[in-house]
Amino acid sequence: MSRQPDSFTLIELLIVVAIIGILAAIAVPNFLNAQIRAKIGRVQSEFTTIRTAFEMYRMDGNGRLPDAWTIGGWYVAWRCFTTPVAYLPSVPIDIFQPKEKEYFVNQHNFYEFAEAYRTAAGTQKDWALASLGPDREDDTLEFGNYPNSNKWVSYASSNGLVSDGDVLFETHPGLNPNRW
Repeated sequence: MSRQPDSFTLIELLIVVAIIGILAAIAVPNFLNAQIRAKIGRVQSEFTTIRTAFEMYRMDGNGRLPDAWTIGGWYVAWRCFTTPVAYLPSVPIDIFQPKEKEYFVNQHNFYEFAEAYRTAAGTQKDWALASLGPDREDDTLEFGNYPNSNKWVSYASSNGLVSDGDVLFETHPGLNPNRW
């Protein structure tokens, strides 16, 4: 009686390779989704820090946030929060800005923010803050017209992790009921 050497047959090896391939097909998308969820969490955490800085800036100053459209651009507006008083440790950069483009969206790589009055008397000031979100496209058209911007697409993770929309924070959501 001849004895077979202890080795795997080709069928056994193919089954092992197929099982490893199935496990990899399950694990890799979950890993990529975890990266996107972590980036969204980072943006939301930065929004909390920025919200505190905005309120401190408004309390210390004249009650208004800097207007990027009138003072020389986004970098100048964000620098108001870092010097001479450090409300923020550094100018925050939107991590969803596409790195492969020659120019950043809207010619800058910072979060966008805008301020508006809710009442005619100008007593209640509201503001909004936006990040491009996982789709890396600017979905806040007419952001400078806040709150009268008619088209904002807000990111919702229920539509898939790379769905359309920007990660937004508004001090008073729904201020403009005509938004779609």
